[in-house]
Amino acid sequence: MKILDEIPIYWGDYSQIQAELNLFSAAAVQHYDFYHLMSGLDLPLANQDEIHDFFSQHYGQQFVTFSAQQTDVQLRVRMMPHTFRHHFREQSDGFLSLIARLYRRMENKALSITAAAKTSVDKIEYGSNWVSLSDDFVQCMVNPDNLKRIRSKFSKGYLVDELLVPFELNDLGFRDTVYYSQPVNDLPREFQGNLRYINWWDGKPYTWREKDFDTLIRAKRMGHLFSRKFDENIDADIVQSVVQLSLNK
Repeated sequence: MKILDEIPIYWGDYSQIQAELNLFSAAAVQHYDFYHLMSGLDLPLANQDEIHDFFSQHYGQQFVTFSAQQTDVQLRVRMMPHTFRHHFREQSDGFLSLIARLYRRMENKALSITAAAKTSVDKIEYGSNWVSLSDDFVQCMVNPDNLKRIRSKFSKGYLVDELLVPFELNDLGFRDTVYYSQPVNDLPREFQGNLRYINWWDGKPYTWREKDFDTLIRAKRMGHLFSRKFDENIDADIVQSVVQLSLNK
């Protein structure tokens, strides 16, 4: 197993994309059938046999959730150059943090006014950064020449990690390999194409509790193989319940 060098990662910054590309590039050397980008707050809703069987039946397809929530202007604003890109999310409550937040609001307002005329959103869509991708697609995405092009296009924007995979699918000619491309509106009964059931309607996102176990059972029946987010410090019982669910045949 290869241990990658650490890099500083800032919320909303291109460094998020760089970290993801570093992971994909390192894994792509092995030419796996699929690459699953997941967080430490994810858990499987299915057992390993079910997961492997599913992906064996959908070889060469891409699993990403597309969103209907972003307008063209919002997409353009994300793509436009921003200043202080390492400081989108300030945790302190001091005077300098207040100034930074005020500046950010003014900058976004100004960019919203000029966005329509200055930035193209051709091939740009808003989607999940948690994805499952085929080897053919990942090999094209991490090609050295393509990596340079990605940096050139996205490095000065903000919150661009959620634009990367949808753009690459369109630009590299893999859009027709997407398993489920219907855009979602973050509603409970919608199917999320990345197969990860995430509750955006009760939180950002919501952390599951034991009382939500039946909801997760329904999510599995809908076809979701994974879910997030879970935190044993908030509710350890739901973690144990989902682990037992994924262990059962």
